[in-house]
Amino acid sequence: MDGTKKILFVEDDVLIARIYRPRLEEAGFQVAVAEDGLAAMKLLMDYKPHIVVLDLLMPKMTGVDVIKFIRAQPQLKSTPVVVFSNGFLQKIWQEAAAVGVQQMVLKSSATPAQLIELLNGLLKPGSVGAGKSSASAASPQSTVASGTASRESAAGFRDRIRRDFFAQIPTISRSLQCACQGFVTAPRGPENLLRLEELRRRSGFLTHMTGMAGSYRIAQLSSALEALLFELQFNPASSTSSVLHTISSTVDLLVASLARALEPDEQCLSPTHILLVDDDNVSKHTLMLSLARANLKTDAVGDALPALEKLRSNFYDVAILDINLPGMTGIALCQEMRKMPAHEKTPVIFITSYAEFEPLARSILKGGDELIGKPIMPVELTVKVIAQLLKRRLQMTPAT
Repeated sequence: MDGTKKILFVEDDVLIARIYRPRLEEAGFQVAVAEDGLAAMKLLMDYKPHIVVLDLLMPKMTGVDVIKFIRAQPQLKSTPVVVFSNGFLQKIWQEAAAVGVQQMVLKSSATPAQLIELLNGLLKPGSVGAGKSSASAASPQSTVASGTASRESAAGFRDRIRRDFFAQIPTISRSLQCACQGFVTAPRGPENLLRLEELRRRSGFLTHMTGMAGSYRIAQLSSALEALLFELQFNPASSTSSVLHTISSTVDLLVASLARALEPDEQCLSPTHILLVDDDNVSKHTLMLSLARANLKTDAVGDALPALEKLRSNFYDVAILDINLPGMTGIALCQEMRKMPAHEKTPVIFITSYAEFEPLARSILKGGDELIGKPIMPVELTVKVIAQLLKRRLQMTPAT
């Protein structure tokens, strides 16, 4: 196979691999697929690919583990690496960039045509050397195909993906709900970790499909959920009542959104402005950083009086209120907020202690507001915020 470039495509979702493999082969690449990090390490030594494309979120060994293995082998260390990244897990893609990758691509937006163009560019003589991250690999990004032929190819592919995806929405919705129900209701233990992995894989598949089909808001929420599920795999003890509620309500919202996936969506999501009111400075700083990584602009204050001033002079898409604030409770602050015309229907996420979560949930959740329990997983709050933004958009947009 003189002149043929060999790719090792590392992806734990068989369906996604089936989408990419034939397109890569049509473009002249020889493709081997590994279903997880361990299988990738075994294939690398024998297959000796010219370039590696891998998902960072995988069972057994993460994509970072695979990259470290590549860089430690003399015969492989110069091999270029392209990773699919979930944009809500910045820590893991920072680790990947540190050990040496050529490009990071958001999993929620890459298409085979865009990936092919990227690979051809990286394999040209004089491209960025292995073990060094290019400037564009400092953070994950959406690749944009250039050239008329590439745009036409991507458009045709997207049309086919959309048709196939929309036809499969009832099946995808049922499988996502079943996987969620199986994980949330099962007792904690090794078997439930397998259910968690299955739910994460289905969320990742939904992220990829909705991104390629142009349902960007659904892809954003599904991607955030996938990040939350991935973190739970490494810290099962974090599966609190708050987290399980967040997972269940998010899956319900995704299913409801899929029923309206044919409606037009924005490719560039609107800027979002968040108000965070929390008197715990450490918690406030941590949550602000998490929201900033999700490109969510946040104003943060420590008690109710400055929060009221902020609310009177600014419009916020979501308010996050600690219930136990000094001087005025978060619930009382919410009541004052509802008297303002601009914030009469602004989504509110209350923060409470773990011990108070269950009794408060029965009252607060009935009122349409949301609740999250401390200690807060930052990515859980991100999921909550994105879910509230999507829910409000659905409420404000009449079903067609």
